Amino acid sequence: MSSMRLLRGSNPINKERISRLRAAVSNVQPSKVVVKKHGHATQQGTVRKVNEDRFDVQTVSEAKVGELGSFAGVYDGHGGSATADWLREKLFPIIQARWRGGREIEDVITEAYLQADKTLLAPTGFMGMGERGMGGSKCGATAVTAALYQNGTEGTKLVTANVGDARILLIKSQGQEPVQLTVDHVPDSEAERLRIEKFNPNPKMPLVRYVGGTWRVGGLLALSRAFGDAYLKGSLQFEGIVEGSDGYGSGFGVIAQPYIRVVDLTADDQYIVLSSDGLYSEEERGGGGGLDNQEVANMLWAAGENPDLNAVASALAQAAVEKGSTDDVTVVVLKLGPQ
Repeated sequence: MSSMRLLRGSNPINKERISRLRAAVSNVQPSKVVVKKHGHATQQGTVRKVNEDRFDVQTVSEAKVGELGSFAGVYDGHGGSATADWLREKLFPIIQARWRGGREIEDVITEAYLQADKTLLAPTGFMGMGERGMGGSKCGATAVTAALYQNGTEGTKLVTANVGDARILLIKSQGQEPVQLTVDHVPDSEAERLRIEKFNPNPKMPLVRYVGGTWRVGGLLALSRAFGDAYLKGSLQFEGIVEGSDGYGSGFGVIAQPYIRVVDLTADDQYIVLSSDGLYSEEERGGGGGLDNQEVANMLWAAGENPDLNAVASALAQAAVEKGSTDDVTVVVLKLGPQ
């Protein structure tokens, strides 16, 4: 017997009442969330000669439907800061230029990232005869970006993207687990090692090797995806790899294809935290100490209802250093609220 069958003697369904409920639901407006304020901090690593991290924040207090709203990015440079400097100035405008209604947002972001990397890898010098890469062939950067946009009847969307091991957290109401919206692109990941080795033209000479307590591409780079790093990407010319040969002409599998997440923001979402990898513990990768995701959330909740976000970001960076992080640390905190 169906559980939906009316019991004898029960009242029939009130069609007028159902009609009123449906009308009320249809009149509920989708949640419009914006960045109310933001803060940031950047700190040079204890074993670094210079701070190669960069960041960018563009806020919009009232975004129109379909338009790109607030944007933030953190760019963690290595082998120099030229790639990170360029991303800070150019990546957001590239995304803006490709932002057109009706297109899949994942396609927009992916194309922007790949276009940026293509530009960064262009040869320099007279007629392109010089060394490839902005800042040289061994200059590169990881990146995380977050952008808000209003999607009409669906409310506010958050699209995040990352290349490398910088990270984005979505912090909800106190007591809820923080949501990591990025994936660490490192050769420690079995999936990334398999992706790289799948196209290795010489299986007897692995492209990823365990060196210095962690897996490294070409025995050098502890990242599997990054902007720049021309010496580990496809080229017809030798660019400084000791093992360089014709067998490596197609590159070492380092790419700038981003991992992308699109989520619906609600009134329950309080903060977005973007940071370079120096904020987090890397002990399992042979790196220094740092915070875990839950510790980051706990510090934000402990800051109270209306904190000084520059002070909060600085406290997060300092806490990572005190726990043993030796890398550059950059933190951007976005406070969310209703439009």
